[in-house]
Formats: sequence, structure tokens, C-alpha cells
Amino acid sequence: MSSSQLAVVYDEVGGPEVLRVVAVPEVPAGPGEVRVAVRAVGLNPFDAKVRAGTIPMPHLEFPRGIGQDFAGVVDEVGRGAAYDDGAPVRTGDEVLGWSAGPGAARTRLVVPASHLARKPGRLPWVVAGALQTSGLTAYACLERLGLGAGDVVLVSAAAGGVGLIYTQLALARGAVVIATAGAGNQAFLRELGAVPVVYGEGLVDRVREVAPAGVSAVQDNHGREAALVGLALGVPAGRIVVIADPAAVEELGVSGPGRYDRLAGNLERVALAMVDRQLPVRTFPLDQVAAAYRELETGHGRGKVDARDRVIPTGWPTAAGMWPPSARSTGVEVATPPHQLVVGDSQPIG
Repeated sequence: MSSSQLAVVYDEVGGPEVLRVVAVPEVPAGPGEVRVAVRAVGLNPFDAKVRAGTIPMPHLEFPRGIGQDFAGVVDEVGRGAAYDDGAPVRTGDEVLGWSAGPGAARTRLVVPASHLARKPGRLPWVVAGALQTSGLTAYACLERLGLGAGDVVLVSAAAGGVGLIYTQLALARGAVVIATAGAGNQAFLRELGAVPVVYGEGLVDRVREVAPAGVSAVQDNHGREAALVGLALGVPAGRIVVIADPAAVEELGVSGPGRYDRLAGNLERVALAMVDRQLPVRTFPLDQVAAAYRELETGHGRGKVDARDRVIPTGWPTAAGMWPPSARSTGVEVATPPHQLVVGDSQPIG
């Protein structure tokens, strides 16, 4: 009997309730590929929109997997597999990266070696698994603005997935960050070194109060409120980036993040920059993945949501798509370490 693993799949578009955890065959790594024993998987609104059918994907057959971002340990290396700098990938390497194939929410995942970055040793697994989509989006936006020391940047949704990473990377570059968020996240953002302000009516006046010399750039991660405030304060349209309202780019003449390539080297830079920085997570067991998605799809919260994976021990006889009754009742887990499922609130990269 061939070895099997667990994967989150769905057989039709719909709400979170269509997701199920099934046993599927393991796949070996081919030439230029690597198999990763997954430790953390990041899920994002883009995944939810595809699952719901809001973003149609008629070329994808059912059953479909879900998730793009992941982190884990290399357990098999195909012939010629190497990182983007040419160094060979080795069994036991700790990595993070992305899947463009079957969905990253599974216990073992085969990907091209070019989709992998080395994980810094001090970077927690749950943060590493959540970084790819949010981190590369934040990095691309920072690069588009050329943000650095001397800039004063207004960042909306600063306690969210992209916003929280962007805020910390911008601070590390020497920029002053005026961070919009709800009242419950003001103290948290202040502790990071940002200047927090509450979003909503009167935002222009609140920004003027904390930045009397003006704002030089805007990163709008939620709608267009911050973009409109930036224009009202005289920020040039070319120094305003909007990622969650494509229509605003054309209507207001501002910038989007643009279409850019996922590059493992950039992901590694983001990972190194996030060591000892904050990306909070919340946890769910894998058999509550639907609940994790409901949490994600409320659009609120700070940072990420995380779910710990309950797994079937190797060799457990089970039919595809069925949890063994004893596993469901006892909550069998891999003890050291548990798999983790991280759910985030970032936007997809182009």
C-alpha cells in the first residue's frame, strides 16, 4: 500500500463548510523539485475567494487543494534541486516558500526548488509559514515607493497581515510610520514604534495633528480612505500605493503594487528582516479549518490566525476522505512538533 498524507480539499465552490481533510497519496520529488514536511501553512483572502467562486478558476479541476504559503523541513531532494543562488538544497533544511500547484495545506508538499527560501533559525514556524503572500506584497510596495529614512508614511490597516509586516519593514528602513487601526490596536502599534491613529471620520485632521510637517507617502491596505487622506494632504499620486481597491488606482491616479515576480531571494530578505519582530497568530486544530476560515473572512483581528494540525499516524489504514473514528474522538497529534495551519488577512501578489 502506498504511503498517504493529509490534505485540505474541497469538491465544489462554496463557504468554509465545503472544506474537508482527506488522506491522499504522497508524491516523490522529481528533478529540480523538493518535498517538504510542512510545519505551517498560510491562508489568505485570495484562497477564500477562489474557494467561494468569487474569483472563478474554471481551469482547476475538483477536488482542489487550498493555500499558497508554507514553511517546513526538506525531507526529499530531487536531482539538481538548488536555491536561487545556486546552492544545493539538502535534506533537513528549514525552508519557507509557496505552492503554485495542489495547495499547501497538506502534511507533505512537493514544489520546485526555486519556490524556496531558507528559514532563519530564530524565525518562529508560524511566522515563516505566514510570510510569503503578505511579506512579498509588503516588500514590493516598499520597493515601489523607494521608502527609506526621511519618509513619513501613512499606513492603513496597519495591524493586519500586510500592514503589520509593512509597518515593521518601513520602521527598519528609518521611515516614520503613521499607522491607522482600530482603538484596540493603538497601544500595540505604539509599542512597535509607529505613531498610531484611529481610522474613520476626521482622519485628515488626526494625521495633520501627529504629522504637522506633512506626509511623504501612503500605503493603503484597506479600501481607499488613506489614499484620499494622502491626496487631501498634498501627497503626490505617484507616492500613494493602494492594494485592496483596484478601481481606486484608475479613478484616483494612484499606484498599485504592480505585477511582480515571486522571487525566493526577496522572500529570504523579508524573513531575515522579520526575525525578532511581531506577527501575532491565533490557533485552530486542522479539523476546524472551516472555523479558521470564518475567522479570517470577518476581516478583523490582528496579524494572523493559526491552526494546529491533527494528523493520522503513518500507516494508519483509512479511506480517502474519511477520518478514522478513533482519531476524531481522541484528537491524535504529532507530538514533536505539531503541524500548524496559519491563516492570514493579506492580499495576493500579482
